[in-house]
Amino acid sequence: MRLETLAQRKPVGGKRAGLSSLKLNRVEVRQPTLIRQEFSLQDFETLISDGHKTKRERYRVLDSIGWDFKNFQTQYLTHHFHSYPARFIPQIPKTFIRLFTKEGDTIIDPFCGCGTTIVEAFLNGRDSIGNDFNPLACLITRAKTRLISDKELDLLDKNISEIKRYVDSDHRRREYLKKLPKRNISNLFNRDMINEICLIKEGLDELKDKEALYELGLVALSATIWSVIEAENEIDIFANFYKKINSMMSIAGELGKVVEKPPQVIVIPGDARDLQIDSKISPLIVTSPPYVNALDYYRVHMYNMLWLGLDYENFRKHEIGGHSHFIANRFRLLTEYLADMLRAMMEMNRVLKRGGVCVIAVGNSSLEYELIESYKFFLAFAKYVNFKPVKAIFRNIDTTRKYSSRDIGKIDDEYIVVLEKERDLRGISAKDDGFVEEVVTKLVREFEQRVKEKPGSSLRGKRVSKERLEKNAERIAQAIKFIPQDIRIKE
Repeated sequence: MRLETLAQRKPVGGKRAGLSSLKLNRVEVRQPTLIRQEFSLQDFETLISDGHKTKRERYRVLDSIGWDFKNFQTQYLTHHFHSYPARFIPQIPKTFIRLFTKEGDTIIDPFCGCGTTIVEAFLNGRDSIGNDFNPLACLITRAKTRLISDKELDLLDKNISEIKRYVDSDHRRREYLKKLPKRNISNLFNRDMINEICLIKEGLDELKDKEALYELGLVALSATIWSVIEAENEIDIFANFYKKINSMMSIAGELGKVVEKPPQVIVIPGDARDLQIDSKISPLIVTSPPYVNALDYYRVHMYNMLWLGLDYENFRKHEIGGHSHFIANRFRLLTEYLADMLRAMMEMNRVLKRGGVCVIAVGNSSLEYELIESYKFFLAFAKYVNFKPVKAIFRNIDTTRKYSSRDIGKIDDEYIVVLEKERDLRGISAKDDGFVEEVVTKLVREFEQRVKEKPGSSLRGKRVSKERLEKNAERIAQAIKFIPQDIRIKE
């Protein structure tokens, strides 16, 4: 099989004042300049409104967006339900949903996380399918995209009142004092806090036959547990839960006024490398996949899933890009991650219609003091899986915003990679290990050469010995030898 290079591609899209354009292998990369200081909500709404007749015009609109969305409200309606590390802001999916789809279309997010893309599809009258291996992510996404009647909310309110009486009675049980994982975070939860969490969960279990109400309550409890972890301090569990569930009930009531005719939402607890979604059904994918070596979502969400009764061990086994993989040689984590992303992109090709737009928001990260420019790998993959690179858009991340996380605090910018499906894949699939091995090996060898020529591309002011950096090329060479083994999907 001959692997062609991305350099044979022609760029798509034009220039505009206020942006400098950097060519990466003939793909247009948009870098912001200081010409445009203000970008208002009115500017945004005007730009993404209907009226752009051709796809070329819509692509050009992307050059006029102020992608930092400085001073924009990013937590509105159900986006406010639950904190989630590394989530992207809703204005990103909203832009592409409004520009490249119409009401009734189906939007897909194969790494839906807490449901940002799915919520925006819901608010804009588009059907949607969200997929994520994290059971907590699926729970949050479902809760964010349901309309709940006033009658149902009254029933939930009565249940919460019963839980309050139960907690106030100080009804303790020895079995509630279950053993927590041997981690420092466990010390944040004292006996009273554990008792109240378990009492709230027991009270919510009375609503199991009312799925929408039950899951709304579980999300409120999960958000309460997360508040303890974020604050790194003891809190009043029930007071926090009570405040959270009442806020969510109020938002749920408001959502019913905004969305009069709810579109279809499907949330799949599945693997992005093997999507359980029909082929060629969507004109648009908007997603933000995990960043390599950034954080372990299963460790971040372990306590939430523990008390909610979710299976975090299965999620841990199949997590993509997790920080805890391949501790002895971090570059084996990179090859595993690239293989997983390539398989996911092959699946994205399969579920998109021809000419469909694929939008991937991803940040750069670091391995052993070497910069991992993730967006360049996605652009390089495009050629091999029949996507045409349109542009890569640089944006700064405001790390003080709620949607970011201290766990990935070193990631303060990201790229939005815009691709267009040219044609279906023929003769290969995401399960084709030979193809995946060949592509990943080629790209990692190119990365190895860059490291040999200029080691230490991500020192961030740290002093690291020359000998230490020179060993990275040896580690990469070793990782390449393990590629046939490491790229295989774990059963």
